[in-house]
Amino acid sequence: MPTKYYSRSLSVLSLLLLLSACGVRRPQPQPVVPPVKVDTTSIELTPWVRPTGDSIRQEMRGVWLTTVWGLDWPKDKADTPDGIRRQKESLDRTLRRLKADGYNTVFLQVRHSGTTLYRSPYEPASPAIAGEGFFEAGYDPLTYAVEACHQLGLAVHAWMVTYPLVSPKRSPHPLLRDHADWAIAHKGSYHLDPGNPEVRSYVAHLATDLARRYAIDGVHFDYFRYPEAAETFNDRTSYARYGASFPSKAAWRRDNLTRQLREVRDSLSSIGSDIQVSVAPLGKLKMIPDLGRSHGWTAYESVYQDPETWGREGLVDFVVPMMYYRGDLYSPFLQDWKEKVAPYIPVIPGLAAYRVEESGWPSSVIAEQIAEEREVGLSGVCFFRELHTSSRFPLVRQVIEEAFASTALPLALKRGEATAPAAPEGLHAVFVSKKEFNLSWTLPRGASTRGITYRLWVTTTDSHGRRTATLLAQGLRSPECRLTLEDFVGDDCAEFGVEAVNSFGVATPIAHGLELNLAALRLEQQH
Repeated sequence: MPTKYYSRSLSVLSLLLLLSACGVRRPQPQPVVPPVKVDTTSIELTPWVRPTGDSIRQEMRGVWLTTVWGLDWPKDKADTPDGIRRQKESLDRTLRRLKADGYNTVFLQVRHSGTTLYRSPYEPASPAIAGEGFFEAGYDPLTYAVEACHQLGLAVHAWMVTYPLVSPKRSPHPLLRDHADWAIAHKGSYHLDPGNPEVRSYVAHLATDLARRYAIDGVHFDYFRYPEAAETFNDRTSYARYGASFPSKAAWRRDNLTRQLREVRDSLSSIGSDIQVSVAPLGKLKMIPDLGRSHGWTAYESVYQDPETWGREGLVDFVVPMMYYRGDLYSPFLQDWKEKVAPYIPVIPGLAAYRVEESGWPSSVIAEQIAEEREVGLSGVCFFRELHTSSRFPLVRQVIEEAFASTALPLALKRGEATAPAAPEGLHAVFVSKKEFNLSWTLPRGASTRGITYRLWVTTTDSHGRRTATLLAQGLRSPECRLTLEDFVGDDCAEFGVEAVNSFGVATPIAHGLELNLAALRLEQQH
């Protein structure tokens, strides 16, 4: 008998439902067809283990999709039915391109400096969406974006600009009207005061409101820091009121940001939300004494971010440091993140694709930085920003496509280990015609299905005994898939396996996969 094929539990919702999840084609309604009698000797249950190898890596492949001023999206305002249509179509094109290029995560900017891309009861709508707070009845850009990402198997994190606050003179921001003491004027704008407990509660409430109303995979905090030239930031009133017990203002400021994350965690827990929480800190973690050159600003010393503490306390699931530098402003700091933060949480370096256009970097720098990140052993990369990874910049896009050519699994985050899903069971095939069959499986009775998706794997063996492992689909939300024998032309055996995956990327495999003797099935068709 040919070497057995084992399949994995992840994707392939149905090849039609599978391909739908992968963005290849949408499932078509299927007629109810009585099962076709097939010789059961062609089907066998086998012990199953996920295929391993260098071509299958666990990493985040992310991109920041910027919406402020419509830089990446949207280019069209949603203030007419035609504008809504164009807005949707342009997002669909972008997401399909990202999926085809190998990405698995989108950080979608949903809050600018006090304005939102979604229907918020607390803040005005961003003028990038439709101007003057317009939302056409029945259309919410964030709802649409989340559904579009999930249909393609992309994770979507709500990217929030946290503390900056823009307030035009002719139309003051509601927070400045109602809570004048929450914001501090600084360098020609306003900045919410992280030292004010009411501000921290408000930010936590915004995150929780998003988690309650939208099926986002995570909330991602940007500008989660004190502002540029923080030494002149006039928060002495808050410091006098709340900082007396701290050895220095710097220690108090760092504690304020850490307290903010504790409040976000507690607020999300209060509604039973298990979405992921992340921060985009500055790319240079701390001063490196022997660097031998000027550092510029650093996360810890300049803007009072403390990612080591955040990771050690489990306040964030991962960080995406904005490492928009090269040479000795990249490599030493990459190692610093590895040594100081990566022991606690994944570190995903944010790379400056925009520098190829704006600073004249050769695209080879991006390739070298991806390779170095992998060599150091971090957890993926994220690019700023989407436009600079598109077909407008073919050399950069080619670099990324080549780097993302292998199979990638989502990160398995520590917080999800305590709630690992139950193992799928009952994997079986039902033939609905001589060439088509449905794969389906279940979770044990009483097992939680909350946030659970599936991965479907197949290992095929050809007539020469060559074995190939393939992740057919991931992010499947239904425990079934439809396949055809024609999908396995040239293969004598196919071994299927499935995994259940929770919202933190932690997977539990099925104990027994399903082997199909394709050669025997084809022979049977001829009679």
